[in-house]
Amino acid sequence: MSGNSEHVETVDGVRVHMFDLRPGGSETLLMLHGVGRAGRTFSSYATLFPNRFSIRAIDFRGHGQSGRAGDRYRVVDYVEDAIAAAEAIGKPFVVYGHSLGALVSIALAARRPKLVSAVILEDPPSPGYWHQLQATNYFPTFQAMHRWAGRKDLSVADISAEFGNEPLKTFSDGRVLKIADVRDGVSLRFTARCLHDLDPAVMEAILEGQWPKNYDIEACLRDIQCPLLILRGDVAKGGMLPDTDAAGLLKQVKDGICVDFPTAGHLLHWQVRAEASMQASAFLESLS
Repeated sequence: MSGNSEHVETVDGVRVHMFDLRPGGSETLLMLHGVGRAGRTFSSYATLFPNRFSIRAIDFRGHGQSGRAGDRYRVVDYVEDAIAAAEAIGKPFVVYGHSLGALVSIALAARRPKLVSAVILEDPPSPGYWHQLQATNYFPTFQAMHRWAGRKDLSVADISAEFGNEPLKTFSDGRVLKIADVRDGVSLRFTARCLHDLDPAVMEAILEGQWPKNYDIEACLRDIQCPLLILRGDVAKGGMLPDTDAAGLLKQVKDGICVDFPTAGHLLHWQVRAEASMQASAFLESLS
């Protein structure tokens, strides 16, 4: 990783790690990661965007090289991380957010309209999806992430093996579907690296249902003044934004479009990075 690396401080005193994924452009694109990951999830993806953009990322509180925040791990708390980064950038920029990062991007654009010039949302989880989270494969995955988060006593290889062995589902015939059955070795190892650096309290907020408290996605969307692009995965493959919810979100914004990716689920910047970056880049090229 080259370029600048710094820590910016939030209003509630958390030191947030902000760094360059690709320095040198005349404009800035800020990338915000999903829960349990880190800013470097976008390392290779960032190389596919137009060269005029200097691409920066942060590690949210409790993740990567950022500070811990006690029990302050709701979506509205992560918004403060992005605001600190935005004010450090200090000039208009485009924000790209995946999952949690997408929810934060929506609030950031609403609260700092003079700084955010456009928004790209990669598979934002809808409120309807949150409410039935326990019925999805994400809930046992998040439980497993909580069990292995912050295990500094183990190596990344050990966490990868243990996390991969966690069960996702038991079938009627007794067969057990494990996380390693649906993820490749590199994906498991990267997740393990992120878990090694993760505050377990991050996952507690999700498992206890505290994550969306005081976050009003529709009010935030109505306050967005800039162009917005949604990149949406297939719910049957793990996407978190159902058809009707996507249509509802678009009705709230003044200038918004949605592009579907029927061959991928939630992690578009890994699963279909060429196609997703092509659509995002074309959207960026449409901006004045």
